[in-house]
Amino acid sequence: MIKFISASFFCIFSHTALAANLSNEETMKLNFASDFDLRHTQINNDTVMGGLSSSRVSINNDAVNFTGLVSLDNNGGFASTQFNVINKIHTATRCKLLVKGDGKRYQLRLKTAALQFGEAFIAEFTTLEGEFSEHIFTVEDFRIGFRGRTIQNGPGLDFAKVEKVGILIADKQQGSFSIDLHTIAFEK
Repeated sequence: MIKFISASFFCIFSHTALAANLSNEETMKLNFASDFDLRHTQINNDTVMGGLSSSRVSINNDAVNFTGLVSLDNNGGFASTQFNVINKIHTATRCKLLVKGDGKRYQLRLKTAALQFGEAFIAEFTTLEGEFSEHIFTVEDFRIGFRGRTIQNGPGLDFAKVEKVGILIADKQQGSFSIDLHTIAFEK
């Protein structure tokens, strides 16, 4: 009887592990609220340049709520948050971001070791007020940016080398903002 239970457990465990590996090879979904997937590292607002914007991050059920106030006073106008990717991302051809938004425009910012001076791979998206929205990006949707400027002739983006994921609000969108960050998935 014990041999049968052990063999059954081994078969179930092996099947589950294989299914997880196959699933991970096709899609790697990272939950913003899970320390096992992404770890919040920092908030970076325009206060580093004398601005007056403010923001904070909190966990709200199965999402991270990034909220605050963008101020244009003192030449300010942006707020951002960034997360470290805990596990290596598999080869992917696109990424899919699931958020619940406020109707404002944001930047998805990805960082790799190839960018060493604060630049980021940037793709913009607009949320729907009070509704979930899914945003799908390929590497062609990203540009390299640094402090509001586009950088030409930089390295190409490889999703498998992404180490940091960030969200930024800017573009003179003065006032309060609130976005729930649910998941980002990297897919083949």
